[in-house]
Amino acid sequence: MRIERDFQQLARLAPVRSSSDMRRLFGTGWKTINKSQQAWVRHLLTVWGQHLGNEDYDRSEVNVIGRLMMRCEWSEQKGKQIEKIVSELHCEGLRGEALFRKARDLLIPQSSTANIIALAKESDDAAFVESVMTKTFGAINPIKNVARLRYCKRKSVQNIIGCLIYHTGVSAKEARNRMEWALDILEGEMFYATKREMEKEIPKIAAQLEN
Repeated sequence: MRIERDFQQLARLAPVRSSSDMRRLFGTGWKTINKSQQAWVRHLLTVWGQHLGNEDYDRSEVNVIGRLMMRCEWSEQKGKQIEKIVSELHCEGLRGEALFRKARDLLIPQSSTANIIALAKESDDAAFVESVMTKTFGAINPIKNVARLRYCKRKSVQNIIGCLIYHTGVSAKEARNRMEWALDILEGEMFYATKREMEKEIPKIAAQLEN
């Protein structure tokens, strides 16, 4: 099973002795993000994980936030505005595409490039994040396996730590350190890579739609 392969790939994290070694082996450099940037990238990863996870549960509010964040230039203020408006509309009873469309109309100017591509499906958004992740980490990288377990299979950090201990025999402290390093790499790399790809891809898509 795929999930078993994901767990087995965690064994590659065990020999790593420091966060700098993990970045050297499985990342592309030293990238740090703040709390609001971390929240932004986690919403995007949630869109990716919930679509690829193929599980039946309410995706409404958190996925709408993630999809809208993909259409807006990142800023801490914009992120908070998106979360506030979507939460208010969700409390009013809006769900699914109705929630997305109403929040989009309130948040994104009709004339903007972001609005031009706002009809993209959730599957398109998930495929975009998947392509960024593959381009960033490659096909075989334990950081991607950690992402799959955390966001597609919805495993808790504690559960993944327990699996790392089970498969490798490292101590609880060692497992916690390695999981913290791996998640830091995942979130930092994906934040900057996603922003970079959005800056390249959105104008291309808009040009295609206008022709």
